[in-house]
Order: sequence, then C-alpha cells, then structure tokens
Amino acid sequence: MKVLNFEDSIYKANAIRKVLNQCGVTKIELVSNVEDGLQMLKNAEDTGEPFDLIITDMHYPMKHGAVSDTEAGEKLVQLLQEQGKQTKVIVCSSRNMKLPGVYGCIWYSEISDWEEELCDLVREMEKNR
Repeated sequence: MKVLNFEDSIYKANAIRKVLNQCGVTKIELVSNVEDGLQMLKNAEDTGEPFDLIITDMHYPMKHGAVSDTEAGEKLVQLLQEQGKQTKVIVCSSRNMKLPGVYGCIWYSEISDWEEELCDLVREMEKNR
C-alpha cells in the first residue's frame, strides 16, 4: 500500500508513520501543503504508481511558504471530489470531526485510541483491495 500524508507537523507525521509501519505499510510520502500534494498525486498517477490512500490533517498551508489554512483538509477533499479522484481519504485531525465523503475520520488525541483506529481502517482497506 502506498500512502500520501498531508501533514505539516513533523512530530505528528512521525507518529502516523510509526503506526502505519506497525500495520505493515512502508511506502509513505509526506507533503506539507495542498499544492505540492496535488502535484505528487498527479505525478504518481502519470507514472502508473498511484497512491492507495491519503491521510490528511485539517490545518496546514495551501501552498509552499503560505500561512496555515484551518480549512486546508476540507478544501483538499473537495478538490479531490471535484476532480473525480477515487483515492481513499482518512482524516486524522486534532479536531474531533466527521467529514462526509471520506473513508474515515480519526480524532488525533492523547485521550483517543487513534493508533488502533488508523490500523483498523488500513487493515479493512487491505482486505477489500
């Protein structure tokens, strides 16, 4: 499984990578803004090696060098839907929210069992591939 993680916090990105590795996922790319991430998705499709899963936070820049946008994750999901992308999306955010049209929403918090939730979603996805 090949994963693209939209995340601008290295601490959180490393925590997500550690959980994915424990679930058997080792092909993980990190991007810190929407513009670069969309380009990575396109490049992967063009080379015939598309991403299987996108994991996104909600709060990060739309472009390299820009200030963080509190709605970047929602805007990303909307752009993907408008483009007809079928790549599954998991929202992993410190905002406890449910976003329609995504594969899963995980509350990234010290008081939630987000690690197990993420592994469960990844395992379910693997079974249904």
